[in-house]
Amino acid sequence: MRTEHFILLVLLMLGFIAMPLVIPTIKTTQPYSVFNREKEGCSNFFKLMYRMNNNTRPLIYPYSREDLKENSVLFIISPDVGFTEEEVKNLKRYISSGNILILADNSKEGNHILKHLNISFRFSKDPLYDITRPVELYAYDYVLMENPSAIIGKDKGTVLVYSSRSSRIGKYPEPGEESSYPLIVEKDYGSGKVILISDPAIFKNEFFNYNRDFLKSYFNYSEKSAIYFDEYHHLDVNPQNIVTVAVRSNNVTPELLSYLFTGILIATVIANKILRLLRYPIEKLVANNFKYKEELSLRKILEDVSKKYHLDISTLYKIVNRIL
Repeated sequence: MRTEHFILLVLLMLGFIAMPLVIPTIKTTQPYSVFNREKEGCSNFFKLMYRMNNNTRPLIYPYSREDLKENSVLFIISPDVGFTEEEVKNLKRYISSGNILILADNSKEGNHILKHLNISFRFSKDPLYDITRPVELYAYDYVLMENPSAIIGKDKGTVLVYSSRSSRIGKYPEPGEESSYPLIVEKDYGSGKVILISDPAIFKNEFFNYNRDFLKSYFNYSEKSAIYFDEYHHLDVNPQNIVTVAVRSNNVTPELLSYLFTGILIATVIANKILRLLRYPIEKLVANNFKYKEELSLRKILEDVSKKYHLDISTLYKIVNRIL
């Protein structure tokens, strides 16, 4: 193998090993996907979560409660693939046992999940119009939204974010027909918790710089055993379209990879030099061996001819040498 070919092979190998260190590395145009690095994606938020908890990973295959660790968090951001009854039952058991589900949607598949979880809250089917932007948070800071729905229903829960008092569902606000609506709600569910977010756009790369402080403080799950992002229920993100490599060891660092690559490179160069030095002796040895085998074969032929025709073998050698 030539040196440059070997180095290329090593670089490809190290690229696959290093993939989890720079995740997400797989590109897609799917909105709200953690693999989408454009303005519609959520890759920056995923990286933020990964920095706080390095056991943060996407789920691109069908999963059940048994696939998720206890004391963990599951993000479902704007799903556009329906959930089966079995999947919702698994979610119900997962949350009830003490885990957290964050469901961010604006009237798509989110309401189907809420119905089967027996939660009366719903994301309004019509968008929420608010004359103010950004939306007020805790009266001290702001979270920027794009196209929120409202969270409606009389279930018990803690409202974290309201729209302004100049809001209206389905139509532009008019005097006397304005109100304030819940936009982010926390609800206890068994031993766990469900957090409803009426606009998944708060996670988008486009708004990340505006919402970073809120996202970092509110979703600080560094003490959790794992953080999961549901990518399976996105149309353009599935096992057929994505291949990913996971390295479980926390000891794999960029410094370790650089040392490993340098060591392999030095060993390759040294091995190549040694092979070049040994090339002539090896070739000579092979040639001599081949010549020796040829001589043995010729001698055997001449001996057979000498016996068959009663000729002097030395004379035969002289004839052959003259011809050659």
